[in-house]
Amino acid sequence: MRTMTRCLLLALLIAGLGLTLRRALPVTPVDGAFHTVLRAYATPGPGAGEDQQHE
Repeated sequence: MRTMTRCLLLALLIAGLGLTLRRALPVTPVDGAFHTVLRAYATPGPGAGEDQQHE
């Protein structure tokens, strides 16, 4: 029972630390370079690349 209580307290401590960090540190905004990478790795739309074969 004592081990279970310690695990629960550790989990609550980690969750509290995570919430504190989330509130304290600002989220980094997405820039244009990130959008460029997302467009480069985007899946092609329907009809694009119909001649490609996938194994």
